[in-house]
Amino acid sequence: MSDIIKFLSDNNLNEAIKDQPCNYFLIKDQEKKESNPKQENKILNPDLPVKTAQEQPSQTKSHLQIKAISSTSEALQLLAKKSQENNMDNQNQSISLSINDIVKKAQELANKASNIAELRQAVENFDGCNLKKMATNTVFSDGNHNSKIMLIGEAPGNNEDLQGIPFCGDSGKLLDEMFKAINLTRDQLYITNTIFWRPPGNRKPTPEELAICKPFVDRHIQLINPKLIILIGATAMSTIIDSSEPISKIRGKFLDFAPNYLSQKIKLMTIFHPSYLMRQSNKKKIAWLDMLIIQDFMAKNF
Repeated sequence: MSDIIKFLSDNNLNEAIKDQPCNYFLIKDQEKKESNPKQENKILNPDLPVKTAQEQPSQTKSHLQIKAISSTSEALQLLAKKSQENNMDNQNQSISLSINDIVKKAQELANKASNIAELRQAVENFDGCNLKKMATNTVFSDGNHNSKIMLIGEAPGNNEDLQGIPFCGDSGKLLDEMFKAINLTRDQLYITNTIFWRPPGNRKPTPEELAICKPFVDRHIQLINPKLIILIGATAMSTIIDSSEPISKIRGKFLDFAPNYLSQKIKLMTIFHPSYLMRQSNKKKIAWLDMLIIQDFMAKNF
């Protein structure tokens, strides 16, 4: 009997003489793990600390933080934001081309222009505004340069950028209808903007971009020398008359516009931008009252 027990023990057949069964597959697996520890637990250099699992970067977590762009408008907004950030970085990196230097250069070029044709050429040749690098066309003006009514808007949109004409898109069609209602056509008006190149994604122009273009706008007003300036929208209003007041408090009122570069005062009035009226149709009644005010002014002064 003792020989049988010894035989079973020598051949790892202890299960035959135990009260409980034994899982040899599990035992073999445990022996394998003990004899072959994982590679990452080996310390190659005893002087270097071993990183724990919590200290290891989580690749899965970084993937979960990626946000997909779900719409075209979101993509355009992201593109506009990136373009604006790149423009700011380029300006900050260039010491010789600070905002003050660019504005000064624009002022010099604008002052050299003795007529509208020369001013247009100066704007088209000007490279100080980064918006020009991303635009299709320079949008200078439209209408009759002999008109005594000058309309100044904000900045070109997509249609304006493609055609090089201010207010030629949907908002422009509404603007034409507004003035047609008081018997004025586009060839009886002179139309321009505070910015000559389309901002990416139709975003609002930055203060730096407005400041760079302002010398050309001032010279534009000086050369046209209108009897009435109509500012279209809040951006044009804040840029030309340097006002932080909401447009609702300024619109419908005539102001005396008397900057240093003009020899005499010019009457100025602000109206809602057509694109705003397209979004807020309940404001069209107020816009119509503004047009009647303009018509009454023309009847008494033209």
